[in-house]
Amino acid sequence: MACTIGLHNPHGHRVLYQSLRRGTETTQDLSRSQDPVIQALFHAFAAPIARYRERIGQGEDALRRRNRAAATHFNGSWSVRLHCDGYHTSHVHPRGWISSACYIELPDCMKAGHTGEGILSFGAPGMLTTPSLPAELSVRPEVGLLVLFPSYFWHGTLPFHSEQPRLTVAFDAVPGTGAAAA
Repeated sequence: MACTIGLHNPHGHRVLYQSLRRGTETTQDLSRSQDPVIQALFHAFAAPIARYRERIGQGEDALRRRNRAAATHFNGSWSVRLHCDGYHTSHVHPRGWISSACYIELPDCMKAGHTGEGILSFGAPGMLTTPSLPAELSVRPEVGLLVLFPSYFWHGTLPFHSEQPRLTVAFDAVPGTGAAAA
């Protein structure tokens, strides 16, 4: 999805509370883009989101009690381009209900699948705890893979070592009324 690369500041920028290290993030909400390729990508997210919502069902816990509205709306979306030694510190998404990572381009070291480079991990908090709390689940990136998860899950990535960048698109979705429908 080379059309998002031009949206990245080549000199990078540091935003307070941003989780990425050694990379850039777009500031434009991609779900509102007029680019037909980006629009098609966000349209393609609708079916996986619907399947995810069906799978989680309804209930009274923090995730399932919000799964009542017919529609889901994007509440922010962006692209991240990480460079050599790039990673995300463990963080949560307070503005979302369902968050995501969609892998667009990966360096060869991640495609090989025999190292932990660039792995997305869940469960390790982004702060020191006693005792230390390790990640409970890891997902190996694959081009085209869309990972959906509750926005309140702590998640981060391991660094990777390659001169080839890693490009992802991510979004937060919420139920009910809001911005563009998912």
